[in-house]
Amino acid sequence: MKRFLNIILCTFIILLCVFTLIKINNNVKTQYKTEKVLVSEKNIFNSIKKANDSIEKAEKEKQEKLERERIEKEKSIQKRNTVIKTSTNKKIVKTNNTTKKTNIKYGTFGRLYVSNYSVALYDYNVNTNSSSSLQTIVNNKDSAAYYMTNGKLVIADHNYQGFSVLVNIPVGTKSNIKFKNGSTITYKLIKKSKGVNTGPDLIDTKGNSFFKMKSDIIMYTCYEDGIMVTLWSLV
Repeated sequence: MKRFLNIILCTFIILLCVFTLIKINNNVKTQYKTEKVLVSEKNIFNSIKKANDSIEKAEKEKQEKLERERIEKEKSIQKRNTVIKTSTNKKIVKTNNTTKKTNIKYGTFGRLYVSNYSVALYDYNVNTNSSSSLQTIVNNKDSAAYYMTNGKLVIADHNYQGFSVLVNIPVGTKSNIKFKNGSTITYKLIKKSKGVNTGPDLIDTKGNSFFKMKSDIIMYTCYEDGIMVTLWSLV
C-alpha cells in the first residue's frame, strides 16, 4: 500500500512538474509574442513619426520656397513697374517733342520766316482758272500761297494774319525759307513799294510790273487801297 501511495505521489509530482513546464513555456511564448508586438508597434510608431517628420519637413520647405518665390515675384513686379514708369516718362517726353515738331507745318514748299512772322507755304498754280484756290490758301490759318511766274517765286498772304510785317521792315532785312530736311534758303530785302494787284500782274504806282524788276522772290500783302510789294534776292 505504501508503495502504491509513493507511485501516486511521484506521478502527481511529475504531472505537476510537466504542468509547470507547460505553463512556463506558454508564459514565455506569450511574453515573446507581447514583446514582439511591442517591438512591431514601436517600429510602426517610429515609421509613422519618421513619415510625419518627412511630411512636415517637405511642407516647411515648400512654404519656404513659396515665400521665396513670392518675394522674388514682388521684386520683379516692382522692378518692372519702375522700368515701365521710367519708359513711360521717356515716352511722354519723346511724344511731346514729336508733337512740338509736328506742329511746325512746312506746307508743300517749306516754311517762311520774316522778322517775327512765320507761315507754312502751300502751292498754287497761277495758271488755274480764277483765283479761288489762291484765296482759299491765304484764307486758311498758318497758310500762305506761293506760285512761280516769270521765273520768280511769288508769296502772298493776308495782312491781318501777320503778313503786315512787310509794311514796317527796312530794306536789308533777311528772311528764310526752311524745309523739313533741315535745309534753309536765305533772302535779303532789296526793294519795297506800294502797288496794285491787277490779277495777271503786280504793278507799282507808275504802272511798272514787279515781275520785270530784278529779284528772286516777290512777297506781297494787302495795304491800304492796294498792296505792299517787297522784292528779295538770294544771299
